[in-house]
Amino acid sequence: MKKIPLLLVLLSLVPFSAFCQSLQEKLGYPKDSKLLIIHGDDVGVSHSQNKATFEAIKNGLVTSTSMMVPAAWSSEVAELAKEIRDPDIGIHITLTNEWLHYNWGPEVGKSTAPGLANPLGHMYPTCVEVSEHASPEEVEMEVRAQIESAKSLGIDITHLDSHMGCMFFGRPEYLKIYVKLALEYEIPAMLNQQILQSLILPNKPLFEGLNVDKLPVIDQIIMADEAAYESGMEEFYTQALKNLPAGVHVLLIHLAFDDEEMNAVTAGHDSFHAPWRQADYDFFTGEKAKNLIEKEGIKLITWREIGKLMRDL
Repeated sequence: MKKIPLLLVLLSLVPFSAFCQSLQEKLGYPKDSKLLIIHGDDVGVSHSQNKATFEAIKNGLVTSTSMMVPAAWSSEVAELAKEIRDPDIGIHITLTNEWLHYNWGPEVGKSTAPGLANPLGHMYPTCVEVSEHASPEEVEMEVRAQIESAKSLGIDITHLDSHMGCMFFGRPEYLKIYVKLALEYEIPAMLNQQILQSLILPNKPLFEGLNVDKLPVIDQIIMADEAAYESGMEEFYTQALKNLPAGVHVLLIHLAFDDEEMNAVTAGHDSFHAPWRQADYDFFTGEKAKNLIEKEGIKLITWREIGKLMRDL
């Protein structure tokens, strides 16, 4: 009987995961590192949001943002970006328009993508309505247009993510487009383990021909909800930072000032309104958050770092 080398026997007893580098290690950090992107969503919607977000990047703890290209204040993002060295700005893929009195339509225009526009030419308010009306072909045209418009403004795009999650929770083909364009443009798409395990792997045939393994997958996406706002944003974020496990995580926040402009934009909404966004700004530009991050040994990173890793593969 042929003898099996002792080394191979010992290796067979070691879990396969032991040979797999964590994303932290691939980024050059120890395996037990707590890495966090603090991400300010929704720039481009209003001057209030733009101003608050870039102030929080320059003087606070925010390390990343993403722009809603079809919204009216998106061009200002390119101007504000010039004040920051290597700004971390992604495309907040926008297929919806949830506000009552502040409206926008698809970047490609209503005639080119009629499924993305209501009779007034505005985007629909919910992802469900987008899924009911917009074909995958229209969505791909729109996402491409948003990427190219941002590039034409001089934005060095660092990643893709999805406003209201429509690219994740709309038609399965939308998620395929999300993955496809991230690979094509060689930039990360915000994907976490939950999306990978529940939406991509069970639909593997849909992604045939796409090298999904090349896309970095983070561990958690953390975001306050209505219950968190009611109980207090400071408490929610304090507990999120205290309980952050080892891994690579994204904390999604929404920054703006509680001013007349932002109250007009968010009129009629009980969540993600001006006071909510002011609370996010206050916490992540304050000393308590800074001290907590230092105490908990959390390292703040950017999508730019993850994108470099992806392109080096």
